[in-house]
Amino acid sequence: MNRRQYLSVTGLVAVSTAGCTGVSGETHLTPDDVIEHGPSIVLPFSDDGDDVLRIQLNKQFTGDEQRDYYPFSVSTLQPKGDQIDSLRLEFRSPPHTSGFSPAGVSLREDAHAHKATLSQDGDDPSTTILDLPDTADIGRASVKVNLLLEGDDEQDSQQLWIRAEAALSSDSLLGSDYSATGDVTVEFP
Repeated sequence: MNRRQYLSVTGLVAVSTAGCTGVSGETHLTPDDVIEHGPSIVLPFSDDGDDVLRIQLNKQFTGDEQRDYYPFSVSTLQPKGDQIDSLRLEFRSPPHTSGFSPAGVSLREDAHAHKATLSQDGDDPSTTILDLPDTADIGRASVKVNLLLEGDDEQDSQQLWIRAEAALSSDSLLGSDYSATGDVTVEFP
């Protein structure tokens, strides 16, 4: 059952059961401690100890030599089975404030690239935005995008600030809707 469609048809706004408010609200999540494991960095989001969303960045190269391009991917995992409705990623090179050149990020044409747009932020041209505004047809499966970061010959290692924003929903009548926002700085290589 599509809970959002059902609620709009019935006009149901909120359901209270045993002191809990269900369907009407959206819970905003911030990340727990960042998990780093080898080439993977995970932003975990939980609600009262329940794992709701993991946004994972995977470096897809080996070694620590400088490169012209660094392949990496960003993917989601929803352990409770919630549906990811949208995903937005912002990328910025140091010093991570407006007014500097944008991160040299490009989208590779596989995985869910057909759902994504890559652009420069109109209000802050130093920010590159990857937007997947409608992932509802992907269902409860993970969303994955493959990307390339252009190497900087003037630096031995370079940093990339990444901010993630996601919206999730549950199909169950008393399930929760979530919004999740968090950021992490990743070093390449």
